[in-house]
Amino acid sequence: MKSHASHTPHDRPRAVLGRLVLVAVACGVIFAGMLLPVAGGIALAARDGSQSFTALPNVLDAAPLPQPTILLAKDGSRIAEVFTENRTSVPLSSMATPIRQAIVAIEDSRYYEHGGIDLRGTLRALKSNSQAGSIRQGGSTLTQQYVKNTLIVNARTAQEREGASARTISRKIRELRLAIAVEQKYSKDEILERYLNTVYFGDGAYGIQAAAQRYFGINASELNLAQAATLAGVVQQPVGLNPRRFPVKAQARRNVVLQRMVDLGYITADSATKASKISLSKSLRITEKRNGCTTSYAAYFCDYVLSFIKKDSFFGETAEDREAF
Repeated sequence: MKSHASHTPHDRPRAVLGRLVLVAVACGVIFAGMLLPVAGGIALAARDGSQSFTALPNVLDAAPLPQPTILLAKDGSRIAEVFTENRTSVPLSSMATPIRQAIVAIEDSRYYEHGGIDLRGTLRALKSNSQAGSIRQGGSTLTQQYVKNTLIVNARTAQEREGASARTISRKIRELRLAIAVEQKYSKDEILERYLNTVYFGDGAYGIQAAAQRYFGINASELNLAQAATLAGVVQQPVGLNPRRFPVKAQARRNVVLQRMVDLGYITADSATKASKISLSKSLRITEKRNGCTTSYAAYFCDYVLSFIKKDSFFGETAEDREAF
C-alpha cells in the first residue's frame, strides 16, 4: 500500500519561487488574453503581473484557531462549554491514517510531490476560469486551501472575510504566494495537520475531531475507512454533501473517494468494495454538542461568569477582544 514519510520543508526556495513567478505571469497572460486582444497589451499585463506578485505578502499569520471555552467548577467538573465554532484541534498522530489518505487522495493527489502549487492543475483551472470571466474551476492544492481557510479565520471584519473568499483571480495569486511561504516554513505533515484542524465539514463542525464526533460520535483517531472517506468527500461541498441532511449524495461521494484511493494505491479494491457496501444513513451517530449557558446545570452562574469576563479589561482591552476570549 502507498505511504508517505514525513516531509520536511522544501529547501529550494529559489526554484519554488521561480515556479510561482511563472504562474503569476501565466495568470496575467491568461486573464489579459480575455481583456486585451492586442499582443503588446498581453505582454504588458504579464510583466505587471510578475512585478505585482513579488510585492505580495509572503507571511501567513496563523493565529490560534478558535476553540471552545470551558467553564469548570472548583471540583473540576464541567459547568459549560461556550464556542462560536465547534472545533477541537488535535495532533496528526490523533487522526486515523484513513482520513489522512482520503483527504489527500480526493483533494490533492500530488500533495507530496509539489511545493505548494500544482502548476499543471493551476494553469488548467486558470485557463478555464479566464474563459468564464470568474472562478469556476478549483485547482487549489491542500496548502492553498489551508491558506484560504486561515485567512478567513483571521479576518476581523466583513470586508476582510469577503476578500479572503472572493472568487477572483487576484485572490488566487495571493494564495499562490502564501502557499509557497507556508511550504517553506512547515513540513508536509505539519501542513496536513493544520489543514485538517481548520477545514469545515458542515453541520457546524470545524476540523476533523469535531466532524468525527458530530457525525459518528467518535474521535478522529477512531475513524474507519468508510467514515474517513465520507468526511473527506464532504469538504468539496460542506452544505450540499452534508451526511445528516443528504446521506444518499454523501454516500455516492464517499464511494468516489474510495475509488480514488484505490487508483492511487492507498487501499485495495477489495477494501473499497467492502467499505462502499456500508449504509451511510445507518452508520451515522449524530451527536449534539452543548453550547452556552442555557444547557448548563448552573445556567445562572454561567451567565454571571461570562458577563464578568465581557466587562473586565483583564480579559481584553476592547469589547471585541473580550468577546473573542
